[in-house]
Amino acid sequence: MSDGSSAPDSARSRVGSEPAGDDHDQLLDHEYDGIREYDNPLPRWWVWMFAGSFWFSVAYFFQYHLSGNGESVAAAYDAEVADAREQQAKTTLAEPVSEESLSKLMADEALMTDTNALFALRCAPCHGDRGQGVIGPNLTDSAWLHGSRLSDIFVVINEGVLAKGMPAWGKQLSPIEVRKLAAFVGTQRGKAIPGKAPEGIVATAP
Repeated sequence: MSDGSSAPDSARSRVGSEPAGDDHDQLLDHEYDGIREYDNPLPRWWVWMFAGSFWFSVAYFFQYHLSGNGESVAAAYDAEVADAREQQAKTTLAEPVSEESLSKLMADEALMTDTNALFALRCAPCHGDRGQGVIGPNLTDSAWLHGSRLSDIFVVINEGVLAKGMPAWGKQLSPIEVRKLAAFVGTQRGKAIPGKAPEGIVATAP
């Protein structure tokens, strides 16, 4: 009577003796704890999925990190947050232009950070990238030509000073952009950045 111990050996010998011509039936040389494995190719669907994900990652990397054309998730989020701040700022349009309404904008640090780009585009050519003055006066010292109050600054930006070459930005920018610029210039008061010599009357910034 057989104890059955020869059955697994017999089965393995039969498996090992199978022809190796078929890729699906080729056995690898190693064996662990009596277990041997077939050298089967991966399923075609898996291979194509892997290849597709690889080339997708290459295209994604090029689009979002090399070409400069794509917008990353982080950039899209920042843009949406900036837009939300812009919409919030527009609610101040319901209020008349005053020290209080402009001060609310000035107190919003994130909004003022956004406005820096507008300042760089519209104001920096004459006032410098830091407000230090170039053709136009230094916006960071204590001397002011037309008043240092936020409402004074708003009037100058909105109506311009044609005699000094200052355009009336109220004709080119939206009402909220004019208010934001006035508030932004207000944040520069008292920074005393070295630049153009003081012009106008020395005033204590509020």
